[in-house]
Amino acid sequence: MPNEIKQKYSASAAMTITLASLPSSTAGVGRQTTLVDNSVTKFERIIVFARIKLGTSPTGSRNIYFYLLRSDNDGTPSITDNAGASDAAITVKNAIPVGSALVGFTPSTGDEFRLELPINDPGPKWGIAVVHDTGANLNSTGSNHWLRWIGVNPEVQ
Repeated sequence: MPNEIKQKYSASAAMTITLASLPSSTAGVGRQTTLVDNSVTKFERIIVFARIKLGTSPTGSRNIYFYLLRSDNDGTPSITDNAGASDAAITVKNAIPVGSALVGFTPSTGDEFRLELPINDPGPKWGIAVVHDTGANLNSTGSNHWLRWIGVNPEVQ
């Protein structure tokens, strides 16, 4: 009987990012996660799960944007958009978009968005940048926002 190739999933892991009260921006100003080291596990695919909660009086027909940040893991690393290694402010200019959440026409204070962002070939180190243009800061409670990820690799069984 021939072998089968099935997906092997890692355990879920939290990403470090501070999204509480993140200001709205139409110029790409947002926040980045701490980079995740993929140089040992070498996951071919990553699935990021996100929860974002809107702040007070958001504007309709706007988006929450998610971008992939990659590092070449060199001694002096080259990282997308000059991102750092840790949770920090960032201005996105060249990062690859990996997903967005349409806020819609009539958003309400406290609307919550949950989504999955599939990422192929994340590289040796990777992270996520979050930018939104909802016209109002995100919800001010840190626990109302999170990003988690799982790694996926094919395995012969």
